[in-house]
Amino acid sequence: MTYQELATYLTSTATLSNTTDEAVLDHFKSKYQAVPYRHKQLFVFNTQRPFDNQYHLIQLHQRNMGQVPYHIYHYVVIMYVYHGQLSLHVEGHPITLHQGELIILDKSVPHNVAPTSTADLGVNIILADDFFDHTMLKSTATNNVLPSFLIELMSQQYAHTHYLIFDTKTLPIIHNCIQNILCEQLSAAINADAIIDDYIAILFTALMRIQPLQTNVDPNDLKTQQLLEKIVAYTHNHYQEGCLSALCQQINYSPSYISKLIRYYTGKTFKQLINEQRMQRAKLLLQDQTLPISDIATAVGINNLTNFYRRFEAATGNTPRDYRQNLKTTKNATSK
Repeated sequence: MTYQELATYLTSTATLSNTTDEAVLDHFKSKYQAVPYRHKQLFVFNTQRPFDNQYHLIQLHQRNMGQVPYHIYHYVVIMYVYHGQLSLHVEGHPITLHQGELIILDKSVPHNVAPTSTADLGVNIILADDFFDHTMLKSTATNNVLPSFLIELMSQQYAHTHYLIFDTKTLPIIHNCIQNILCEQLSAAINADAIIDDYIAILFTALMRIQPLQTNVDPNDLKTQQLLEKIVAYTHNHYQEGCLSALCQQINYSPSYISKLIRYYTGKTFKQLINEQRMQRAKLLLQDQTLPISDIATAVGINNLTNFYRRFEAATGNTPRDYRQNLKTTKNATSK
């Protein structure tokens, strides 16, 4: 799908809802459990979203749509205003997003969306719990709350209630990413899902260039933020040796404190973070069909081949050999 075809689609009746507030409310009542919240109903979206072995869901918040009542996801959500504006209440606070702005909602953030006009169109990107387990994000940012916020987003164990709002009109790459995501989603071409994941990763990485317009993340907690960024940098740069004591000596904190900090913000142990980086690197190296698997194991810091096979299969559901064969099969099918 070309950008012109996308523009035609987004202004067609396919993106026009014409639903009333009452119709949307009745739909929610028929599908989701509700609990009291601020003298209203709060609908809890279940954790069994139809990801269908994907790591994302892409949905349009349609034009001329009735009010979406208060609800919470159990997933990270990105809402981008493609045209017009979207008016929300997030944790009871009124927020208006204009064209080119987006909000990132952490898990379990109560929010609603006011009725839209025929000129208002939004894009929702919903991330599966394991999205960040399969996506490598790199950052050298030191003055943005997004890196530490991302660590919270990656956590599968803890439910946070943070959000960030960005004005991305100064970053054309964001709108281009959204366009490309929609083109891939609507065309459903081969490898579209993998390409969309990559565009989402680019989106997050680009956001590290700018400060958020608004957030409920405490900007004064710079000490914790800087610590988290150092921990992430260490796991990216020293995954081969992966030594907690070396990290703690480098940043001058006790291993017990750093272990607790990592557990609180990620729901994982230091060893699990290191292992994830090793597996990510291993998946990249396995794309080279000529590189012996034993050499790959050594390259990522695992000298025992049996141990490497066990860890890789636990992380991916495939043995390294099967993973490589699947890559080869997919590449051959794509080239035909």
